[in-house]
Amino acid sequence: MEPLVRTAELRVLRTYRPDGLRFEGVVDALGHPHLRTALHALDQADGDVQLDLAGLEFLDLGGLRLLMAFARSRAAGSQVELVGLAPHLREVISLVGWDETPGLRLGVNHVN
Repeated sequence: MEPLVRTAELRVLRTYRPDGLRFEGVVDALGHPHLRTALHALDQADGDVQLDLAGLEFLDLGGLRLLMAFARSRAAGSQVELVGLAPHLREVISLVGWDETPGLRLGVNHVN
């Protein structure tokens, strides 16, 4: 399967069972446009989607903001599930209150 995004730092693959995306690599300020592009691939997806973050080595605060905005933008009643979160990312999400973001569900953590 051809990645939606392939740069030196980031690779994003479309998944279909479950419907969503799998991220590998690094999302920093230079990766934000690529993250936006990948998320737009799910604009037409009906229902819940899953974002698998287990392959991310680094995700900055700006990237987390983009994920939260994506969850809020989904149709009413649909959920964006984040799976494979590194424990420190789950902690940041909880500390700033983003775990209460409408449309967001925190799934299984990444296990080292």
